[in-house]
Order: sequence, then C-alpha cells, then structure tokens
Amino acid sequence: DEIGDMDLRLQSKILRVLEEGEIEMIGSNSSKKIDVRIITATNKDIEDLVAKGIFRKDLYHRINVVNIHIPPLRERKEDILPLTYHFLKSFCESYNKRMMTISRQAESILTDQLWQGNVRELKNAVEKLVIFTSGKEITAEQIIHILERKANHFNNVNEIRDLRAARSNFEK
Repeated sequence: DEIGDMDLRLQSKILRVLEEGEIEMIGSNSSKKIDVRIITATNKDIEDLVAKGIFRKDLYHRINVVNIHIPPLRERKEDILPLTYHFLKSFCESYNKRMMTISRQAESILTDQLWQGNVRELKNAVEKLVIFTSGKEITAEQIIHILERKANHFNNVNEIRDLRAARSNFEK
C-alpha cells in the first residue's frame, strides 16, 4: 500500500513503532526493542490527506524530517539518456545479448517523450527494445513501434466495457 492509502489503525501502529522504538511480535505479549529508520516516498499530497483526515497529522510530522522533491522524468530530460543507457546495459546483460547502440534519431525520440509513467515506463520500454531488437542498433522506427503498441494497448483497454467485449477483443 502507498502510505497515503494506509488505514488509520496501521498508521497508529507505525507511529507507535517510530515513537517508542518497539515492536510486538505476533502471538507474543512482550515488546522487542528495535533500531529503525524509514524512508518514505509518495506521489500524493500528504498535507492534503492530513487536512482531509485520511492521514494522521502526528505521523506526518514524525516522518516529515527531510524532504527531497524529485520532479517527474518529463521535467528532467537530461536524465533520460543516462537512464536509458543504464537500463540498456543491464538488460543486455540479463538477456545475454551483446551491448546495443541507439541511433541519434532514436535518442531524440526518447528524449522528446513525456514518460507519464516516469522511470518505470522508460525502463519497461528499454526492456522491450532489448527483447525485440535483433540487430546491434536500436533505431527510431523500433522505438516508435514500441511506443505505438503501448498507446494502442491503452486505447484497446479503454474500449473494453464488459466481459463479452473483452472476450471479443481477445479473440480478434
């Protein structure tokens, strides 16, 4: 669960662990001291959730020590190619393929993409490119094909309204 979707009872238990540094093992009546530090991340407006009573104010103040705002990938275009090449190297190794290159036109397409799914979307696209590319260079056409397939998939999913339509779509 994302921290903003946590039920208030669970938030209370987490707050207790952070405040007291103790946990109670399941089935035990005694507490055990622990030394814990947490890092939280969310794409939600926690202050808004606190105002709505969905997120405990005391827990928010307990975890709100150091904030690091990381803008979405579409606002950090300079990170796209380094991330792409990192994922490319990693996937080439894991799929036991020779390291590939990316054409300049393909790099431009990658950099111009909005990447609504941020780094995860980019990573998935690079993995697909490694899987489906047989040559040693990833071309603009291959990237366009991968991106169009993703867009068509979302359009098809949105058209499915019931089980019959889903079955019909699958059979097509």
